[in-house]
Amino acid sequence: MNDAQYEKKFIDVNGIKTCYIEQGSGEPLILIHGALHDHFVWKPLVTRLARDGLNVLAPDLPGHGRSGGLPLPSIEAMADWLVALLEKLGSGGTAPTTLVGHSMGSLIALEAAARLSGRVRHLGMVGTALPMPAAPA
Repeated sequence: MNDAQYEKKFIDVNGIKTCYIEQGSGEPLILIHGALHDHFVWKPLVTRLARDGLNVLAPDLPGHGRSGGLPLPSIEAMADWLVALLEKLGSGGTAPTTLVGHSMGSLIALEAAARLSGRVRHLGMVGTALPMPAAPA
């Protein structure tokens, strides 16, 4: 993927400057990275999935990558933030949505799916465990 196809966008979500990438059209697919990562971990997949007819969105969580703020204190707070992001971008409406999370992102995806009450068609959880061991950082 060249830089022209990989334009970073910014939006304010609950007072936090949020970086994300979005490519494609069609049913929304939201990719949620794990702790200490950012949207870049999904870069190899974004163009491929967009070519398959999906609207792929990969945000940087608060305090990660190019998003501002501090990391949020809990999975629940990050899920609330994700739902606010999707609603602000119009991806949290009535259209079926797919959430895919890696590691900590999988727990955020699971929690956000509960909040989106029936609007999530598919949930992908990669590298998931509960409890989720994490480094002190």
